[in-house]
Amino acid sequence: MFKKILVGIFLFFPFSHVWAEEDRPKPGKPIQAKLLAEITSLGQRVTGVALEYEDNVLATSDLRYSYQVFTQLEEKERLPRSIIRAYVNDLPKKAIQAKSGKFVILELDDRDVNAALYSLKADNQQPMKFQSKDNSGNIVEVEKVQGIKIPQYYGGKLVYQIDQTGYIKLSNGKTVERNSVSLSAEQDHLKTLFIDDFSEQVARLNENNFLKYRFYRPDLMENKKYPLTIFLHGSGQVGTDNLAHIVSNKGAISTLQYEDGFVLAPQYSTVFDPFDDKAKGQKGGIHWQTQNRVNLVLKMIDDVVQQNPAIDKDRIYLVGLSRGAEGVLNLLLKRPHFFAGALLASGREAYTTEWVDGHANKENLASIKNVPMWFFHSKEDRISPVKDSRINYEILHNQLHAPYVRYTEFTTEKAGDNGIVNNNPHNTWDVIFNSPEVMQWLLQQRRAIRKNEN
Repeated sequence: MFKKILVGIFLFFPFSHVWAEEDRPKPGKPIQAKLLAEITSLGQRVTGVALEYEDNVLATSDLRYSYQVFTQLEEKERLPRSIIRAYVNDLPKKAIQAKSGKFVILELDDRDVNAALYSLKADNQQPMKFQSKDNSGNIVEVEKVQGIKIPQYYGGKLVYQIDQTGYIKLSNGKTVERNSVSLSAEQDHLKTLFIDDFSEQVARLNENNFLKYRFYRPDLMENKKYPLTIFLHGSGQVGTDNLAHIVSNKGAISTLQYEDGFVLAPQYSTVFDPFDDKAKGQKGGIHWQTQNRVNLVLKMIDDVVQQNPAIDKDRIYLVGLSRGAEGVLNLLLKRPHFFAGALLASGREAYTTEWVDGHANKENLASIKNVPMWFFHSKEDRISPVKDSRINYEILHNQLHAPYVRYTEFTTEKAGDNGIVNNNPHNTWDVIFNSPEVMQWLLQQRRAIRKNEN
């Protein structure tokens, strides 16, 4: 009887000995890879890699021990990248928390020496002549260098190699064997957060008098209004590429980190403005000082506001660093009732022309006393003297009793002080653009309802 039962069992379950097939690692379909980049205080950097598998990955929150990442520039020595997080996500982008999906995200340390996508070419290094003041207050001619740094992208010369050093189990049961994938840092292999969505545009006063700019338009929701931020770059990003000013620092994306909205980021091409020449009896000036460039920026703003009814006209903000902060003051003075608020980092005294200062006073700053403004400066700044921001604040706060003006002064002796990443006290924007306190303050400002708006 017992033998009959055993025979019956084997007849009924003839393959019971192979219920569970032995796991065998297999190559699987080719893994697709994408480099993830962001704008940091040090510029545009590769901060992650997205790997796409053929099916959902079973592991989720910590895969750091399963991967290694290396770079090789111009076929020289391979250098490792530091993996700080490795997890699964449902989309090829970073996430706060792992999610079920077929993408493995490798977050990389942006402080790695090999994190950059480009080198910087120094240009415009010849001294130029400007008007300034001597110690006695006399107008004199001086020579100064207004150097710029132009990004030179590595492109195909920079290769990333991602090694999957451990087995990866997929939800379909397959075990993906150890393998490697390589890709160059060319544009079609790269996704840069926010920056990829900035379009190239031009504002014109006439055929020859124009201003290049970048424009970010958010994905609009019906019946919703969005803020507009205008970012003005400093002297180091002068150029014609319509790019350096949006990848060198976080200025153009500063508000986008906290709230979706429209952004305008113009770039002028020369230190002096050929359409605002003192030799021709015009006001003159340099960088954002000239009346012509102020008019070009306003033309850009007016065109975009008119073409985009989703812009909230009570939430138009100005952000400027260095010479850009000087430009912010000029825009505020031109339209004191138009803007909702402004951030001014390491700027100049109001009404400065070239290097000739000393013109700001209670009378000519009175029109902007009710505009929310926040000035920032390091007292060790050797590029733009701290006295300039102090003068602006003293007139507005102490003499005009401006209710919404703020001033923050830093002590900056080395890189890292106050969160200034670059080894330069001038770079107070390293703090500002990484500060929720500052950026949320700006985004909370609303234009007051005033009569006779300009």
